[in-house]
Amino acid sequence: MSDASIKVISLLDELEDLITNASKVPFSDKAVVDSDEIEQIIVDIRANMPKDLQQARWINTEQDRIMAEAKAEYDKIILSAKKQAEFLVEDAAIKREASKRADALTAESENRNRFLKLKTFEYIDKQLYDMQSEIQKIAGEFLQPMNDKMNQMLSEINEEVNSNRQEMRRLADGLQDSGVSEE
Repeated sequence: MSDASIKVISLLDELEDLITNASKVPFSDKAVVDSDEIEQIIVDIRANMPKDLQQARWINTEQDRIMAEAKAEYDKIILSAKKQAEFLVEDAAIKREASKRADALTAESENRNRFLKLKTFEYIDKQLYDMQSEIQKIAGEFLQPMNDKMNQMLSEINEEVNSNRQEMRRLADGLQDSGVSEE
């Protein structure tokens, strides 16, 4: 387990402690927590997320850069082909040859552009797949147990409140049975 994962787990434990130890609102299942503390813990969790999440952001930026380079190269080749074709236009035979060459260059640059896009999409897909696997792993290892613990805590609190209500009803029934009446 990486240091970042351990730090995230520690921060999640800190968040859980903050919620568990929060002041309770009377006659309610609600708790009062310091939103600034929670926000800071969330900022720290984001800062310590596994490298895969940070790498996904880099991949997105890198994709845009590669696409811009491919487009610039494509435009440069097209411009070069057009200039070369215009220069050779004077003779009909030369013009036909230049046109063929420009078409070939255009097709070649379009094929290269498609190839670069395909390779970029394949690379990004693999990175996103790896990141998705890591996220599922983290959710299974850390978030689900925390959610289960939180549900268990809330269930126990609810049972305690229900027990208190039953005790209050029993005491009230005892008063009524002993003959005390309202005036």
